[in-house]
Amino acid sequence: MKLILIGAPGSGKGTQAKYLKEKYHIPQISTGDLLRAAVAAQTPLGRQAKTIMDAGQLVPNDIVIGMIRERITRPDADQGFILDGFPRNLAQAEALHNILDRLGKPIDAVLQFEADAELLIQRMVGRLTCISCGALFNLYTQPPVIDDRCDECGGILQHRSDDNEETISRRLQIFETLTQPVSDYYKQQGILHILDAQGDINDVIKRIKSALRGLRPKRTPVKPMVDPTPAVSRKTRPAITHTRVEERELKVRPRKKIKTLSGNTRVKKIDVEVVRPKVVRKPSAVKKAVTKKTATRKTATRTKASEVENQSLSAAEEQALNQQLKSLESELKATREQLKQITTAEKALLKAEKDKDSARQKALKAEITRLKKSR
Repeated sequence: MKLILIGAPGSGKGTQAKYLKEKYHIPQISTGDLLRAAVAAQTPLGRQAKTIMDAGQLVPNDIVIGMIRERITRPDADQGFILDGFPRNLAQAEALHNILDRLGKPIDAVLQFEADAELLIQRMVGRLTCISCGALFNLYTQPPVIDDRCDECGGILQHRSDDNEETISRRLQIFETLTQPVSDYYKQQGILHILDAQGDINDVIKRIKSALRGLRPKRTPVKPMVDPTPAVSRKTRPAITHTRVEERELKVRPRKKIKTLSGNTRVKKIDVEVVRPKVVRKPSAVKKAVTKKTATRKTATRTKASEVENQSLSAAEEQALNQQLKSLESELKATREQLKQITTAEKALLKAEKDKDSARQKALKAEITRLKKSR
């Protein structure tokens, strides 16, 4: 079973992914977990990702796609996988489709979780993650038994640095801008299931079961095996020699009565002569091949016609491939332009937010100055 879980931050993708992982015994692949593991290891990629994540921005596509490609080709993902929060934009969705198409692993279903913005902010502000086993808790909806300690392994619970109201609001705005085309993309393929992520966890699980009921994993068609043994025509078969065996005949000589010296009569022993059968070899008649000039000429004409037809077909195929290549290049160019527009929109959005923050700080300073003077 190959599943994709998409939804706004805090919609419960990670919680439901753990349930699906235990149900289908397939790995949960979360880009956030992969990136946070790189951050914890303080790799160059991790340090770069931390700066981007703390600013509330999305990690570049080439970094994320490379990590996903490496992860889904591991042996534990042969029977399926759960992509948690990926793809986030249309370019990632198309790149993922190309990767899975080459691997012969098409997606079975896409589950999109939806919830109100206020509930999402509440969930993320109170979210806690175990640094040892990755278990999730929430101060408001699912608090741990012991403060700052994991109920499952006893590890330390940590609050993510990007789970603050300002960063969360920015992430929600970016999600609404970029993820809607992804939903439309999978809706056109007929594999999108929109689920209500509000309410109790068990209620959401029931909705997931209802969406996946009767679903069977898609399999790529297996090409039939070609028998390497060439067929033997009647003309090329060797001549078979038939052997006829005559029935055996026993020849018995007549009995002779002889007289002994005493005058008694005695019967002489029977002398049996076994006559060996005669083996007669009769070769089967082999028909001589009749060559006809007209047949040879027709065969040559047909051969030339087939060669011309094959050449025309290969030229047509080459022309079709060139057209497909040109269309792919144009689509790639359009995707790049779209990514540039998205990047520009993100920069403009971040700049607007910074301007708002600076204006608020100035207004706050002015208010503090006014209050001091009034005193």
